[in-house]
Amino acid sequence: MLVKPMKNYTKTTNSKHWLRKHPNLLSNLVIKEPEQVFVSDITYVKSMDDTHYLSLVTDAYSRKIMGYHLSNDMTDENV
Repeated sequence: MLVKPMKNYTKTTNSKHWLRKHPNLLSNLVIKEPEQVFVSDITYVKSMDDTHYLSLVTDAYSRKIMGYHLSNDMTDENV
C-alpha cells in the first residue's frame, strides 16, 4: 500500500531551457473556417529496427491531419 506506482510515460519536452522561444503569432487570431491556418508537428516513432520521424500537417480549425511524412532521418528535406 505504501509503494509508489511507477510513471508509465516519458517526458520528452523541456520548456525550461535557455534557448529562444518564439512568440505565438496566432494567439489573437479567431479561426472561423477550415484550411485557414495549418500547424505542423514532428515526433519520433520507435520500431524494432530503428527510430523513425513522423512529420504532420494539421488543419487548426478541424484538427484534421492534412498531410504526413515518415522518414528515417531528421534532415530538412524530410521534415
